[in-house]
Amino acid sequence: VQMQPLLNLADLSLILKRSRETIKKDLRRCPGAVPPRLVIPGTRALRWRVADVESWISNLTANDSVVATHRSDE
Repeated sequence: VQMQPLLNLADLSLILKRSRETIKKDLRRCPGAVPPRLVIPGTRALRWRVADVESWISNLTANDSVVATHRSDE
């Protein structure tokens, strides 16, 4: 079984078209506003699985998409 590479904060920022700072704030304030992150024991590194990000994006409702688009335009 080949492991997929993990996404870091910069990767997620490009995918979501949101700043790194906004993603970090959302992780603290509103965790549901970003894909679920992978917790790696013994580190505070922010990492995401590609499959988790893709699933999170596909599960967004039309209303969520409008909010996400609006936020990225700010």
